[in-house]
Amino acid sequence: MKRPELYYLIAGALGLVAALFGAIGAPRIERTAGAAAIVNGAPIPREALARAVLALANDSRNPVTPEREAAVLERLIEEELLVQRGIELGLAETDFAARRALVQSVLSLALAERAGAEPSEAELRRFYQGNAGFFAPAPRFAATIVFFRADASAQRIEAARSALAQGNDVRGDPVAIPMPRAALAQAEWARLIGPEAAAVAARLAPGEVSGPIAVTGGVFLVRIDGFAAAPAPRFEAVAEQVRAEYGRRADDAAARAYIERLKRAARIERGALEPAQ
Repeated sequence: MKRPELYYLIAGALGLVAALFGAIGAPRIERTAGAAAIVNGAPIPREALARAVLALANDSRNPVTPEREAAVLERLIEEELLVQRGIELGLAETDFAARRALVQSVLSLALAERAGAEPSEAELRRFYQGNAGFFAPAPRFAATIVFFRADASAQRIEAARSALAQGNDVRGDPVAIPMPRAALAQAEWARLIGPEAAAVAARLAPGEVSGPIAVTGGVFLVRIDGFAAAPAPRFEAVAEQVRAEYGRRADDAAARAYIERLKRAARIERGALEPAQ
């Protein structure tokens, strides 16, 4: 538990000297004879001090004097003492925020292993071809929209809903804008019937009828008449989106591989699960 690298990881969880720690990063500490200081047996490497001093120089217009460098070292020593005390108090095991920050810090180290591995355009194109549907716009849908004023009876609305479910046309109350029967994107439907009604409609299956959706002045009933898949865009039009998704999935894979390595190296004993009530 007293591995030196954990001290710097827990520091992020505790929020200690956040600006300084953020500038330094999460250096992996090696036990060397050339430590800038040793705190209860845990060394503060000169590399960590140099990074902190460099961060101070970059953030300040004043020159870094020996006195200021000594002050930076004192801050690192104080941070180390507080981190060690946090570990002694068991915050890494009992404090939810500390544990979450520690997990994120360790995962960041895992992802750093693949840093700099930029995919080629050929790799991105292959990735895009294998996941073209993911980058396609949301499907368009055709819908029958029936409006009833706020004073319409519940019996009338329910009768209309039943008729729509049977595939019949229903006459509601007039609306200012005639509703199209063509397939439109959800954003286009939102401009006609409002974002909430459009979102409800997008979740329906073909032939399914919504319940009454309250809108200004009354309610809508929506029946989905069909979906039309939108064509996938050209690679060049979504190249940056493809690169970002490629990187996200690669990060996920790297994190999962790191966790699996930890599992294989660990001794894990799982208790019997309690049956669901």
